[in-house]
Amino acid sequence: MADKTPPEDALDNLRRRVDAARAESAQPSPPPQSPASLAFRFGGEFGAAIIVSALLGYGADHFLHTAPWGLIIGLGLGFAAGVVNVVRVAQTYSRANPVDPNTPSVPDDDQE
Repeated sequence: MADKTPPEDALDNLRRRVDAARAESAQPSPPPQSPASLAFRFGGEFGAAIIVSALLGYGADHFLHTAPWGLIIGLGLGFAAGVVNVVRVAQTYSRANPVDPNTPSVPDDDQE
C-alpha cells in the first residue's frame, strides 16, 4: 500500500533536516593557525589593494593622458582601501579569538 503519512508531516520532517544541515554549515571557519599566516594575510590584503588601485590609476592615465594624476590618486585610494581591509581582517580575527578575561595583565616598564 501507499505511504499514509500526511504531506504536512513530510514537510515538517524536511524542514527539520534542512535546519539541522544549515546549523552544521553555519559553524565559523577555523582561524589562522599561526601568527605568521595572519601577518601574511595582512600583507596580502594591503599589498593587493595598493597594486590593483595603482594599476587602475595607471590605466586611467594611459587612456585619459593625465599622467601622473591617475597613478597618484590610485595609490592614495589603494592605501586607504588597504588600511580598511587590514582593519576588517583584524576585527574578524579579534571576534573569532576573544581575549580571555582571566589572563593576567602585563606590567608596563614604567610601573615599578
